[in-house]
Amino acid sequence: MALQNNSNLPTIQRIKYEDYKDAPQWFAQFLMALNLFMTAVYNIINRGILYSNIGVIAPFTFQFTPGTTTGFKFANPTTGIPTNVIIGNVYETGDTTVHPTVPVQLFWHYSNGSILVDSIIGLTTGTTYTLSVMVS
Repeated sequence: MALQNNSNLPTIQRIKYEDYKDAPQWFAQFLMALNLFMTAVYNIINRGILYSNIGVIAPFTFQFTPGTTTGFKFANPTTGIPTNVIIGNVYETGDTTVHPTVPVQLFWHYSNGSILVDSIIGLTTGTTYTLSVMVS
């Protein structure tokens, strides 16, 4: 899902050294580096900002047992302290077409570089699930 892009991006995407007649040579090198950055940012904005641009998908598999499937953890896949852990998909391991029949919700906290799952509600006892979560 892309975030709405209502910007009117300029058609000019690069700054040319030739447009600055009296500029010293070091300015040309600066513009080359600046243009690399500007091109990357322009392309991201022009194509829309996606969840994949701002978060990391982290799939994991586990067997669910009520009251005991808590306290497990996985490494934080982002470079900072996470603010969101959102379930993207949950299905029975081995069959991507079989999903829980009720909404699934994950409760978590962050500690020492890991995301610790406090509880997950909406799963069936004894079933092995694969969850994909987006961490941002």
